[in-house]
Amino acid sequence: MKTRTAEFIKSILAGIMISIGGMVYLSCENKYVGAFFFATGLIVVVMLGLNLYTGKIGYIFDNDKYFFIDTLLSVFGNLLGCFLCGYAKAPISNVVEICAKKFEKTTPEVFIDGMFCGILIYAAVEIFKKKNHIVGILLCVPTFILCGFEHSVADMLYIFNARMMDLEGMIFTATVVLGNAAGGLLIPLSLKLYSYLTKEDK
Repeated sequence: MKTRTAEFIKSILAGIMISIGGMVYLSCENKYVGAFFFATGLIVVVMLGLNLYTGKIGYIFDNDKYFFIDTLLSVFGNLLGCFLCGYAKAPISNVVEICAKKFEKTTPEVFIDGMFCGILIYAAVEIFKKKNHIVGILLCVPTFILCGFEHSVADMLYIFNARMMDLEGMIFTATVVLGNAAGGLLIPLSLKLYSYLTKEDK
């Protein structure tokens, strides 16, 4: 029980760090500068080993049931961190407009944009794990932002800060969560399939 509580606290902290990244993005007049500094949130998450849903979901089939539980719980911990930050900070000038544009997307569009983001976040985290280098984060994070892809935790911050987490906001967020999962699992499951097929050929 203590371990699960500790992991949940790390999820809240991850939500706070991504919220800070989201705030700096919203506060920059230059979108390229904002996209670059948004990466601050994910850099701190991986450096400190915090529990970010989008960074963990791609590894659920490589770990035990407790990792799976912690990954699911991280959604709610991340959400709580974003809630605290979103309401602690006065609405940033352009956040309502940004959220309104997001809500104009169809559900399939939201899911697909979430999936592409999930692919990039998995790649960023995997490069850090394999190479112990943040270059993947510095490339992948600005890429998903500039492409307009959807990151569920960042979107939580935007929606809370805009005071727009109503039913529409919840459905939007849930769709992005699922899209991020699909994208985050695409590469690792494809590699497992590749490994299985190549072993069969030998």
